[in-house]
Amino acid sequence: MKQLFCAALLILSLGWAQQSQPAPAVQQTLQQAQAALEAGRLNEAVQGFEAVIARDFSNYSAHFGLGLALYRLGDLRGAAFEFTQLTALDPNRFEGWFNLGVVRDRQGQAAEAAQAFARAVEVGEKASLSAADLKSAYIGQVKALRTQGQHEAAAAAARKGLEKVSGDAELTSLLADSLVRANKPLEALPVLYQILGNDPANVQAISQIADIYVAQGLPLRALREIDRGLEAAKDNSARAQLLLKKSTLQQGREQQASLQEAARLDPKLWAAHYNLGVARLRDGNARGALESFQNAYAQNPDEPKVLLGLATAYDRLGQAAESGRFAAMAAKASQGADRVDALFLQGKSSYALRRYAEAVETLSQVTQQKADNAEAWFFLGVSQFNLKDYAAAVESLEKAQALAPSASTAANLGAALYSAGKYSDAERVLSQAVALDGRNSVAWYNLGLTLRSLGRVAEARRAWQRSADLGYAPARDLLR
Repeated sequence: MKQLFCAALLILSLGWAQQSQPAPAVQQTLQQAQAALEAGRLNEAVQGFEAVIARDFSNYSAHFGLGLALYRLGDLRGAAFEFTQLTALDPNRFEGWFNLGVVRDRQGQAAEAAQAFARAVEVGEKASLSAADLKSAYIGQVKALRTQGQHEAAAAAARKGLEKVSGDAELTSLLADSLVRANKPLEALPVLYQILGNDPANVQAISQIADIYVAQGLPLRALREIDRGLEAAKDNSARAQLLLKKSTLQQGREQQASLQEAARLDPKLWAAHYNLGVARLRDGNARGALESFQNAYAQNPDEPKVLLGLATAYDRLGQAAESGRFAAMAAKASQGADRVDALFLQGKSSYALRRYAEAVETLSQVTQQKADNAEAWFFLGVSQFNLKDYAAAVESLEKAQALAPSASTAANLGAALYSAGKYSDAERVLSQAVALDGRNSVAWYNLGLTLRSLGRVAEARRAWQRSADLGYAPARDLLR
């Protein structure tokens, strides 16, 4: 928007010359304030313009100069007040409405900005200003409407602007994108091809064309459009972005090859590194994924998805401390499902590092937010077990077993039931565990302890013998 403001300053220099001459003393103060503004002595300019306004409140040039000075000082509220005065002093002048739109946009008041730019366009057209003078107002109005999510209205405003500034690249791009966002892809398509006619390697246009064809069930045509763009593109950065887009329509080795080439062409394209890491993780290549995520992190260390990718790769490699470190960072920066995933990895890391209280605190958050996460319930349960909170461990491990039955979960649940003094339940569950996995030496050992507690010593010794045969030393000790 700073460029829009410079355009207004040029109009202002003409506007000053058109004002009726004030009294000589006021005129001298005005000229001094204007000179201070042009020299960048903004506080001096503010004082001068305010002095003129105090003696002649209707002085258009003083209000305009004061608005410019305040804007450059970062006083947006003051600048907006001054430009509002301009629209009241002469509502038929373009520059007051235009600069009010610029300031409202900077204030984050998109609706007010759109209204001001619309008035600027209206009065500018009535005054027969040139298309070059009006272009910034058209663009300002379209962008302000887009900021509000009014993409259909933005498209209509862009079309109107193009009637005056025919073929303008920025307005054409805004029209195409607004139509896409307004869910009018078939209306956007000819506009996008118009863009490609002038710029065959335009990444945004090619990507949007590809998306439209995919939505129409024509993925191969989408790929051909991307390939045409790759042939036309000479810039490595553009080629890399097109390859990144192409990879979203590929799988397996082809996808990884496109991502590797994109990362080679533009090493700063973090998304290519990140997506390659995801693809490698999916392929079971955790070490390669870690390398890709590290490259993405070097380019974009604040991206939550990259942090989560690093935590996941380190977890797959068994490096609990590093996994936990990046998971904690990801949890702070993420929202929604990604935050839950990060908390899970953080809790799992705490368990592996024997920080059981931390694990319980973190994993409890996960199970509260995603009650169907069997792994979270499992690690919560074994953490509670290590804290000797056997009743809580039983409850958590029962939920884990109900969600995803396994020999390992059954074995741990049986141990928790035994420790809680529920021997009959423990026998039942541990019997299931050894039936599912007859080589689980710890489960056999715990089954023996349970059977002994139930007074079935001979059965207990047979269970310990099986555990000892599988190499579990504590079982051998009990058999002596």
